[in-house]
Amino acid sequence: MDRDSNDHPLFSAYPQLKGNIPCIRFGDYPTPVERLKGLEKNLKAENLYIKREDRVSNLYGGNKIRKLEFILADAVAKGASHAVSFGFAGSNQTLASAVFANEVGIKPISMHLRQPNAKYVRKNLLYQHLLKAEFHHYSGMATIYPGLAHVYAKHFIRTLRRPYIIPPGGSNGIGALGTSGLVFELKSQIDEGALPTPDLIYLPFGSTGTAVGVALGILALGLKTKLKGVRVSGRDECGFDTAKKVFAEAIEIAGRYVPDFKGFELTEDLLEVVDGYVGPGYAHFTEGGMKAVGLLKEKDDITLDGTYTGKAMAAMIEDAAEGKLKGKNVLFIDTYSSVDFSEKIKGVDYRGLPRPYHRYFEEADQPLETVD
Repeated sequence: MDRDSNDHPLFSAYPQLKGNIPCIRFGDYPTPVERLKGLEKNLKAENLYIKREDRVSNLYGGNKIRKLEFILADAVAKGASHAVSFGFAGSNQTLASAVFANEVGIKPISMHLRQPNAKYVRKNLLYQHLLKAEFHHYSGMATIYPGLAHVYAKHFIRTLRRPYIIPPGGSNGIGALGTSGLVFELKSQIDEGALPTPDLIYLPFGSTGTAVGVALGILALGLKTKLKGVRVSGRDECGFDTAKKVFAEAIEIAGRYVPDFKGFELTEDLLEVVDGYVGPGYAHFTEGGMKAVGLLKEKDDITLDGTYTGKAMAAMIEDAAEGKLKGKNVLFIDTYSSVDFSEKIKGVDYRGLPRPYHRYFEEADQPLETVD
């Protein structure tokens, strides 16, 4: 793992930010770009590519890592002894935070809400348990905020150091700036001939930080690329207004050092929020999403998931099948993690988790479960 922050592409493009925004590099860059030849053949489509963010690190992959490079560096700079992250029980965010908080000597705290059961929920929980995360499970939003106040006060009193609060999905201005490096990296790959400049980029749209970071990179580079953020959660927590708030935070931070950033604007022309694929709600697998998971595995040997990337891929596949992508260069950002940690968690006993988590190990999975 290269922890030299000086090679971050955002700092290469804007040296004024170097030293003013903390960064610890966790990933192995650049992440590959591949052509989806099998999917192209199946859909009778052309110029479909994928950015393999699932392979960003051999510790844990996915879209959280670029955010955490800035977020956890900020936590280290502020002297935090603990980092609190939020999500539903199977959260990739709380797991990624636990993995990389351990790497920088910060103790992870995972705060979870209930969700539909699935195999990945159990795996993610066991890995966090192995990483010695502190667990807290809540029935809903009405209880998680008082819970946070209690956890925060407890650790502050014990350590006299403020726990660092990581927002859901790592989606804040700092995290989005970290993600923007993906686009600067992508531009180098375009210049090297790995792919043409995308006309469209598809990606899951949840807590919004990844889409905001990609949009910021597109604006900074002056690309004509449009984003299709496929909604994977409810409108209240997953909407364009939320994205605008995260974007404004990023602009405020970067604009302190680079005045050009203050001229950037997030518009619905740049970022289209695509509805119709979330199904009954967050983390509920859908028939279309799981068909997309199976199709990409069969045709290009790439593993997606039913909560995020499968639903976003279902939207791209449907658009391709309807001829909407004809003549366009299209990129899919794979925000899943392809790291297999099954061997690491063998023998980890779920009964060491707090009692509210036991249900995920004792109750049946939801229908349509096909991903190990």
